Amino acid sequence: MRDTRLGQLATEKNLFKVTAVLMLLIPVSEILTEIGWRFSHEITPSLFQPVILGLYGALGTLLVVLCKAGELKNAKWYASDVFYLLLVFFMAISAVFSKNPGVYSDGIVLISENPLHFLAYYALFFSGTRIKSSEYRRKLLILLLVIAAVQGVVAFFQTFNIEIAQCLLIRHDRAAYGLTQNSNYYGGLSVFLLACISGVYLFSEKLSRSKAFRFAMPVFAGFVFYTMMGSRARLAWAGFIAMTFFFIVSGLVMIKGNIGKDELKRFFIRFAVLAVVFAVVFALTHVLTNFVSEEIQRTQYEVEGKVDAGLGSDRLINWEYGIESIPHHWLTGIGLDNYREVFFENPRYVEGTYFQDKAHNEYLHVMATQGVLAFAVYVVLFIRICVLSVKRVFRGGDDADQAYTWIFLGMFVTYLAQAFLNTSVINVAMYFWLVAGLLEPCETPIKLINKQNNK
Repeated sequence: MRDTRLGQLATEKNLFKVTAVLMLLIPVSEILTEIGWRFSHEITPSLFQPVILGLYGALGTLLVVLCKAGELKNAKWYASDVFYLLLVFFMAISAVFSKNPGVYSDGIVLISENPLHFLAYYALFFSGTRIKSSEYRRKLLILLLVIAAVQGVVAFFQTFNIEIAQCLLIRHDRAAYGLTQNSNYYGGLSVFLLACISGVYLFSEKLSRSKAFRFAMPVFAGFVFYTMMGSRARLAWAGFIAMTFFFIVSGLVMIKGNIGKDELKRFFIRFAVLAVVFAVVFALTHVLTNFVSEEIQRTQYEVEGKVDAGLGSDRLINWEYGIESIPHHWLTGIGLDNYREVFFENPRYVEGTYFQDKAHNEYLHVMATQGVLAFAVYVVLFIRICVLSVKRVFRGGDDADQAYTWIFLGMFVTYLAQAFLNTSVINVAMYFWLVAGLLEPCETPIKLINKQNNK
C-alpha cells in the first residue's frame, strides 16, 4: 500500500496547486518588477523570475522524490519516470563536465538556465504526468488562457511603444515582447499560446456550454495573432504554419475516426472562422503597419546578401560553430547552457568577433551543450509523446480527455516547430515542459520482473 503520510504531500491535488501558483507567479512577478522600475531603476525587470523558478526547481524535485517514495511499496515505475531520471542525469553530467563550470550563458540573468531551472522544467514535466484529473487539466487550460490575455495586453500596448518599463534586451521600434524582455521570446510564446486558444475554440463544446465563451475565443485568437505579428519574430511563423497544418491534419484524422457528422461539421466551421479571423487581422496589420512588409524585406535582403548578419540574422554562422564542436564533446556536451564556448575553442575564431550564448535552435543547443545522448533522450521523448497522444485520441473514451489531448498536442507541435529557430528561456520553456508532461499521463506501469512471483 502507498505510504499515506508521504502521499499527502505529493498528491495530484498538491502537484496541481504548486504548478498553478508557479504559472501565475512568473508573469505577476514580472509586472511587479516593471512597475517597481518606474519608482527605482535599482529594481530590474525580470529580477524575480529566475529566483522563483529556481526555488520551484528545488521544491518540485522534493515533491518528485516524495511522490516516488510514496509509490515504493507498489513498485510502480512509468516510462515518464525513466525519462525524468535520464533528463536529470544528462543535465548533471553536462554541468559537472562543463568547459566553464558554474557559468550559464555568462551569467546573464535574463537568458541563463542553471541546474535549478532545468530541475524546474523536469519537475513540471513529472507533475504534468501525475495531473490526470479532467478538472485540474481544465483549470490549467484556463490559467494558460489568463496568461495569454495578460501577456497579450502588455504586448498590444508595446506595438504602440507604450511600455511599463524599458526592454533590457534587443527589440525593434513598436515590437511586442510582452513580459519576456525579448521580442523573439514573445514570438515563440505568443504562437504557443495562440495554439492553446485556437484549440480551446475548436473543441469548445467539450469544454464549456457558454455561447459567450465560444464567441469570444476567435476574437481572442485574432488579438493574440496580432501581437504575434507585432513581435516581428519570423520564427513565430514557423510555429503558426505548424499549428495550422496540425489542425488540418486533426480534422482529417477525425474524419477517419468515430466522430459524429455534427461534431465534424462544427470543427470545420470553427476552423474556417479562425482562418477568416487570421486573414482579416493579417490584412489589416499589413495595411496599417509595417510589421509584415518590414520582415519580408529583411528576409529578402538576407537572401540577396545585402545585410552583414546574413541569412537568419547570423543563425547559419551560429549553427556552423555549434555543429563543429559536437564531435569533440559528443558524450557530455561542451557545458550546460555554455554555448559561447563553441566559438572560443574553435581554432578559426578571432577574439572580439561574433559569438552567441545560445544556438537559436533548441535542438542544436541541447546537442552541443549536453551531448548527443542527451539529445537522443529529448528526441525519443518528443516522438513518444506525439505517438502516444495520437493513439490516445484514436482509442476514444472520455470526450473531455480527447479534447485536452488535441489541444495540448497542438501546443506541443507548435512549440517544437518554432524551437528550430528560437532559444529556450525560463519564462517560456516552463510552460512547454508542463504541456509535455500533460501529454504523457501515467497510465500503464513498466512491467518489472519479480523473481519471487515467478517461483
